[in-house]
Amino acid sequence: MQQPTLENVCVRTVRDATHIFYAVARNLLPIITRRLDADERRAIKAGNVYVWEDRGANSESSGLGMERWTDGMSWGPSRVRDEFLYYTQKEYDPENESSASWVPALRRRDPTTSGANSSDSHPLGGSRSSRRPEHLMKQTYSVHVFLPQDRAQGTMRKWHLTAYFSQETVDSLTPVSALPGIGDVTVPEGWFRSARSSKTRRGASSMSPSTPANNPSDDSLPRSLRSDETPLEGVDLVPLEYLQNKSCPPRDPADQEMMRRLGVLCLGIPANICEAVGLEQPSL
Repeated sequence: MQQPTLENVCVRTVRDATHIFYAVARNLLPIITRRLDADERRAIKAGNVYVWEDRGANSESSGLGMERWTDGMSWGPSRVRDEFLYYTQKEYDPENESSASWVPALRRRDPTTSGANSSDSHPLGGSRSSRRPEHLMKQTYSVHVFLPQDRAQGTMRKWHLTAYFSQETVDSLTPVSALPGIGDVTVPEGWFRSARSSKTRRGASSMSPSTPANNPSDDSLPRSLRSDETPLEGVDLVPLEYLQNKSCPPRDPADQEMMRRLGVLCLGIPANICEAVGLEQPSL
């Protein structure tokens, strides 16, 4: 069973998240290598922090990448604050859930769902009141990762942090700064860059006061998570040197042959356009 990257921890700032990523890069903390199974999803609780790698060209060889995060819970729309995305867990709705085709089958197999107590039972087992009683909030943050061993190959990774907390427990969770060897170290420059910093700032500059959905009100987050940090003035971009030296993976031979055959489509089309779409101009 996969264990969370951290437990009983609250991620309050981008600095906290970066220190967690750095600990994962140094193999002090585990990275999640596959999607959570049913037992691991049920074990999610406030204070759990998960770091996982986005599936890409580099992760295919290591087998660490995942396409997306799935936790088996329903969430409301995202809200942006200090580079983080926040989601509020939706209330359990038995009417919506009973419309799923798998629910009747589960109820037929589960004797606890029949009889006088059936109205208090949850189709996945246990009572509604006892299944994950705390109302969770989910917090996510993503970075582009430039590890020293990857730079020579022009490889970039993308890591995600997914953390859970609740209004009731957030003040009792351990801050990252209190973790020895994790929150009290210096993170090297250039290892981690926010994956959405430039996009967030472009959106913020064009946002009108009448669009509060992307900016949660002061009441939407616990007081201890309302950061007073001043946003960075600069925009973190992927280094130009990396983009210039990045090598594209070779095209599949079958695709290459098909594109060669389609080169006849470039008759009469300017050479620069053919080059842009990856087609060769046939010789006449």
